[in-house]
Amino acid sequence: MLSRLSWVCSVVLVVAGGCAPARVPILPPIDSGAMDASSIESGVADGGQCARQQDCDDGIACTEETCVFGGVCERTTNDALCPMGQRCFAGRGCASGNSCTRNEDCDDRVACTRDVCGVGGVCQNVRDDSRCINGERCSLTLGCVVPGRCGVAADCDDGLFCNGTERCTSGMCASGTAPNCADMDMCTGDVCNETLRACEHVMLNPCGATVMPGGYTLAPVAEYMGCRYGTLGPVSSVSLAVSGSTVTVTGFPVALTGPSENGSFSAEGTWNNGGCAWGLRLQGVFTTPTQFRGSWGVSFSGLCTDATSGCVGRGAALTGTRQ
Repeated sequence: MLSRLSWVCSVVLVVAGGCAPARVPILPPIDSGAMDASSIESGVADGGQCARQQDCDDGIACTEETCVFGGVCERTTNDALCPMGQRCFAGRGCASGNSCTRNEDCDDRVACTRDVCGVGGVCQNVRDDSRCINGERCSLTLGCVVPGRCGVAADCDDGLFCNGTERCTSGMCASGTAPNCADMDMCTGDVCNETLRACEHVMLNPCGATVMPGGYTLAPVAEYMGCRYGTLGPVSSVSLAVSGSTVTVTGFPVALTGPSENGSFSAEGTWNNGGCAWGLRLQGVFTTPTQFRGSWGVSFSGLCTDATSGCVGRGAALTGTRQ
C-alpha cells in the first residue's frame, strides 16, 4: 500500500517556523478475502473511498485499480500481467492455471453468480437466477438482466440438447438449430433422446412401418411456461390423421401438418397469440404399431422477440402411446 505522507508549510509567520511533516490518515487495507458479492460488483471494499488513483492500490501486482466518479475504487484482474501459464486471482495474485484454494479466488465480479473452488482447485462460476429480482435472469458477464439479454452464449443455454445450442447475437439470445439425427437408413427410427443428450437410431419393427392414425398419450406432456405472451399446455394427448403422405396432428392449440413416410412424421404449425407467433413442432418415429418416439418443440417470432418477453425456444423428447 502507498503511505499518504504530505509536507505542509504554514503560511503564518512564526519564530520557529518552517515546514513540518503532517500525516494524512491511512485508509484501512482492502480485505479481498472478506468482500461480499455486492461489494465486489460495485467496486466498494472495506475503506474503498478514494481521492486519487494511488488510494486504490491493493498491493497485488496483477490487479488494475481505478478511482472512479464518486470516489469509489474499482479493481480488475489482468492475466497478462502474470508469468506465462499463470492467471491473476483477486486477493491472491498470480498462480498457476485454475489452482484456487478458496472460493474468493474464483471471484468473477458478477454478483449473481456462485463462485466455487471445486475439486482439484478448479473454479466454477454458476449462474443463480435466485440472486436477481423482478423476474430478471443472471448473465455470466452482465449480472442481472431482463430475460433474453445476454453477454455470452452460455447465458442463453436452456439446458436442453434436442433443440440445439442457443446463441448470443448482438446482446440477444437466439434459438439454436436442432441436431440432425437422420442416418439415411429406412429401417431405423432417428430420434433425439434428451435424457441421453444424443441421437438414437431405433430399429423399426417391422422395417418400413407406417404412421398409424389414432389417439396417443404423450409422456412427458408438452408444456411451456414463462413467456409473457401466454403459456402452452399441458398437452397430454394428440390425435394423428394420415392422408396419403401427409399427417395432421390435433391436440395443440392449432393443428400441425407435415410429411409422413416409412413410419416417421414431422408436423408443424403456427399459433398466433397476442401478436406473438408460436412455432409448434411434433415429430416422431413409430417403433411399434402402437407407439412412437420423438420430440416436440416451440420457437418464437413477432412481438415476443422483445428482450422483456421471456420467450425462448425450447423442446423435449417424448413418447406417444396408443390409447
